[in-house]
Amino acid sequence: MHGGLTTWGVSAEMARFLDRHLRPGAVTLETGAGFSTIVILRHRVARHISITPYGNEFEAIRTCCAAVGIDARPLEAIVVRSQDYLRSATLPPLDLVLIDGAHAFPIPFLDWYYTAAALKPGGLMLVDDLQLATGAILADFMRADDRWEEVERDYRFAAYRKLVHPLEDERDWLGQAYLVRSSPLAAVRLVRLGPVRRLFRLAWSACTDPARSLGLLRQHFRRRSP
Repeated sequence: MHGGLTTWGVSAEMARFLDRHLRPGAVTLETGAGFSTIVILRHRVARHISITPYGNEFEAIRTCCAAVGIDARPLEAIVVRSQDYLRSATLPPLDLVLIDGAHAFPIPFLDWYYTAAALKPGGLMLVDDLQLATGAILADFMRADDRWEEVERDYRFAAYRKLVHPLEDERDWLGQAYLVRSSPLAAVRLVRLGPVRRLFRLAWSACTDPARSLGLLRQHFRRRSP
């Protein structure tokens, strides 16, 4: 749901995925709320944390659950923006996380950052709405990361299994495969000294030491002058 009692629905593929992988007693979390909340609750999870600033959505979810005989008592409704709640929340170890709240940049990435740390080894991270750039980039990042295993992906959602815990390490962007593969400089392979390599060094120096690079640039073109 979004902005009150308007729902964007949930894809049949993701609902079937949840049906296959959720077990009674699981501890789950989603950013957002809606039909996916009902799908999760019908699997008799022990605790389901759902985060959205629209409190009337939870009223509708509980009403629907009561009508079809689903126990909504495991639902823990957090009526606040996910980016405000998660940064200071103490989360339990999680079996499954669904990122499906606000899709504006950078909110899905913040949701992922704060919940991935609480996800158990072997737990599942789901990203919905891959037709939007924020969802697609987040899914592509995990697809390229050897700490995650892609379990399922279609045009609308993707699911990844967490392989490493904890996720924090000392790697900078050069240790993140998605960023390396998307960087034009990472594809450059210089095999011998020559004008191209010298200019590459000049460009690198300009980023780190502008004064030195100016001197090198003068030397470079002085050598090339007749």
